[in-house]
Amino acid sequence: MRYIHKGQEPESLLEYRLTPHATYEGLPQEVKDELRERLAREQGLLCCYCMQRIKPEPDGMKIEHWASQSAPSTRHRQLDWKNLLGACKGGEGSPQRQQHCDTRKGDTPIKVNPTDEGCERLVRFLADGTIASQDAAIDGDLDQTLNLNQARLKHNRRAILDGFLEAMRRKYPGTTWTEAAMARELEELMRPDASGRLGEYCQVPIFWLKKRMGRLAQARP
Repeated sequence: MRYIHKGQEPESLLEYRLTPHATYEGLPQEVKDELRERLAREQGLLCCYCMQRIKPEPDGMKIEHWASQSAPSTRHRQLDWKNLLGACKGGEGSPQRQQHCDTRKGDTPIKVNPTDEGCERLVRFLADGTIASQDAAIDGDLDQTLNLNQARLKHNRRAILDGFLEAMRRKYPGTTWTEAAMARELEELMRPDASGRLGEYCQVPIFWLKKRMGRLAQARP
């Protein structure tokens, strides 16, 4: 999971929200299409939760409501741009144990929010691909409600980290990598490509680099 900076909402969403009795279910198709496009692009075409690739098409992603659109206490946020995220299909149609992200979450409220600027400090990635948090409630969000330690996702995160570390060893031979070298790699990981895409599961090597750079900074006299 990575922090998602919410940009300006689409004009079409604002116009529709101001119409009498506007609801998410009543969204015109062209507005929903624009929503998918804008959400996917501001997220680097990554799922807001698991960070696998999404596509701005009906069969390539879902529009997620972080706060439930149907719960009485949060129904008023069903057309709130800051409450909308782009999520993967999350194993839709599979047994529940294989589902993840929005498909698994449903209307269950969660504490962890990708649009909170400090969310990345609350999440850590272990060498075996596990995603976890020292905050018990958030750890439950990640592991149970969102099922982000589902076997395939965990395997994919580990493969991304292993591949990144191997590439670093080839690019920077030796046992110690300089802070400048790691800063360059960090900048590259955080920058979308020419098509606006971030690398799948990019927050895993980003977390690893930031952790290692932090240790270097602490070791300086």
